[in-house]
Amino acid sequence: MAHIAIIGAGMAGLSALQYLAEQGHEVTVFDKSRGSGGRMASKKVDDASWDMGAQFIRAHSAAFTAQLQQWQQYGWVDEWNITPWTADANGLHPSPDNVQRYVGMPRMTGLSRSLLEPAAAFVASTRIISASREASAREWSLSSDDGKTFGPFDGLLINTPPQQAIPLLSAAPQLAAQCEEVDMLPCWTLLLTLPEAMSSAADAVFVKQGPLSWIARNNSKPGRDKKEAWVIQASHEWSRQQVDAPREQVQQELLSAFFAALQQPQQQPDTLWLHRWLYAIPANSLTLGALSDISQHLVVCGDWCHSPSLEGAWLSGQQAARTLLTTLPNMAEEPL
Repeated sequence: MAHIAIIGAGMAGLSALQYLAEQGHEVTVFDKSRGSGGRMASKKVDDASWDMGAQFIRAHSAAFTAQLQQWQQYGWVDEWNITPWTADANGLHPSPDNVQRYVGMPRMTGLSRSLLEPAAAFVASTRIISASREASAREWSLSSDDGKTFGPFDGLLINTPPQQAIPLLSAAPQLAAQCEEVDMLPCWTLLLTLPEAMSSAADAVFVKQGPLSWIARNNSKPGRDKKEAWVIQASHEWSRQQVDAPREQVQQELLSAFFAALQQPQQQPDTLWLHRWLYAIPANSLTLGALSDISQHLVVCGDWCHSPSLEGAWLSGQQAARTLLTTLPNMAEEPL
């Protein structure tokens, strides 16, 4: 049995955790946030909740289609049966498609919590700032920004945005150089509740003009709180232009664009919450699946290594876990 550390509890890291745990290995997961999920984050205030990052999950590959079906059987995800709408130069209009969209239950973080269960330990609210490996001991040691050390670990898997992975890769400069090739795009996200439900028939809208890219009535998703709650995501281009703009200005522009896109009169929201995703999605994924330094039992994964989606992150984590196991002496995967 190997003792393995995973830095980052997003989809790719959790996917790798599932694979490694199924092979009988002991895995410790670290994350700088209080909970798991990364961009599957959710927020709850009183009788309202929002999926504030990834809005839904869809599959293109046979492997991930099967995985979603299994998760649905477990009750970890459910299908979000909606007719998407489009807001563009021609106004607001339905745009039916045949895409099967799934969401975590009862929030996106519900899926991440279920995926986290096989971990031997989850070390939350801990920012790992360095990773070192003693050549003589052939083991990894991790250090956090509050002076704590963790280890030893036989293998290390890093699942963070590439900009955050680079400081952890001093022992593997060739991997750090590959991380530097990836451009991650930001996304301003506004969450709000309204005192009265809007009359709009649209529950999910792809916005093709102005500062917005996506609008969703979060309470239209299965299992959600019933309070009228909306998620408003800005386009990546607009978010980059406004990445350091005053928060009050960003909030007001997104709020005005939201009502305009839905062709609804403005209301005063009950709740407003603005969040900036600094590393929301890769502009140019490496399409390598995962990065690895076999000699040091080190792998790096994430959607930016594969393709920009939760499916890409899951596939990247699977590949990273398989690769890591082949690097560990006498610890390659075997049926349990």
